[in-house]
Amino acid sequence: MFLNKVKDTVGLNTFKKDRMKYSFDPKIFFSKPILPSNSFIILESENYSIKLAETKSELKQAQALRYSVFYKEKKAKPTFTKKIIKLDYDKIDKYADHLIVLDKKNTKNKIVGTYRLIRGDVAKLFGGYYSSSEFNLINITNNYKDKHILELGRSCVHQDYRNGSIMNLLWKAIAEYVKLYDIKILLGCASFSGIEPTKYSDELSYLRQNFCLPKHLSVESFDKNIYPVYKLKENNSNQLRIFAKLPPLLKGYLRIGGKVSQNFYVDHNFNTIDLCVVVNTSDIDEKYRKKYLN
Repeated sequence: MFLNKVKDTVGLNTFKKDRMKYSFDPKIFFSKPILPSNSFIILESENYSIKLAETKSELKQAQALRYSVFYKEKKAKPTFTKKIIKLDYDKIDKYADHLIVLDKKNTKNKIVGTYRLIRGDVAKLFGGYYSSSEFNLINITNNYKDKHILELGRSCVHQDYRNGSIMNLLWKAIAEYVKLYDIKILLGCASFSGIEPTKYSDELSYLRQNFCLPKHLSVESFDKNIYPVYKLKENNSNQLRIFAKLPPLLKGYLRIGGKVSQNFYVDHNFNTIDLCVVVNTSDIDEKYRKKYLN
């Protein structure tokens, strides 16, 4: 009975045994696809190392960091279980890759940053993208092969390490991952804090006017978006001021050439207003291509 419930949860009954490996943990059921022979190298700097999480302990440390940032700092609403075990987790963690940044000067190899990576070919086998719970991605998946799509999510950095260097390391690691798996499209959610879209009327109007995805790649929100937020086009000086006010992660995506969904999704549980961001890796700005992809 229990095994059948587990199988139903992750869709095990739809896969052949030779396509996957699995193991049991007292708290979490882990299932991982058998990965290609590609091997991701560990990146090193003077103070930090960045790698893919390889053990349950590393994954749980990353989930603990996510819980601290998303639920304690940003006031997302945890389920009862998450509140008890103080981990941010979902079914996607089981089949995703997790970039982790370790502080080498900390004797416990403290994880100070993390980013979740989900390749399209893996997502297709194991339940889909996180973004697809909020946005219709049909135009993306119709135009690109699954193996060329990478979803980025659950990005966070420990509050004591937010000087820019950790995110820079994470982006360098993502660039290596993009080259390793020949990724053509990056996608994910970038968020404003809170659930009141009218507070961000200037920002949302500016983004719709200047950074919308082209029609053939348009992404539709499942939120009805019945909010009086959009304004007429602003003058150039005001636009520069508005760009400076955007969330740092969203600005990062836009700077490298990202485009956003026309509409947003209000996530009441996570206390965020989400936009779907899509980056065509062939369109990445030359400055950032030289910095990360060469």
